[in-house]
Amino acid sequence: MPEYLRILLAIIVFSILVALYIGTYLLNKRTKKPAGCEDLTASCTGCAITSCGNHPGEEE
Repeated sequence: MPEYLRILLAIIVFSILVALYIGTYLLNKRTKKPAGCEDLTASCTGCAITSCGNHPGEEE
């Protein structure tokens, strides 16, 4: 396979991956939150994810 064709193929594959990432990001951003997920801080009792902003562990 010629070198220019390999470079072109790599650019096309990379472009497709970037387009998929941007497309899924935008679709996710436009998706509305499900009912009951608007305010989790009041009902959060904690879980194993200590880096979560809703975790009731050590307050700063």
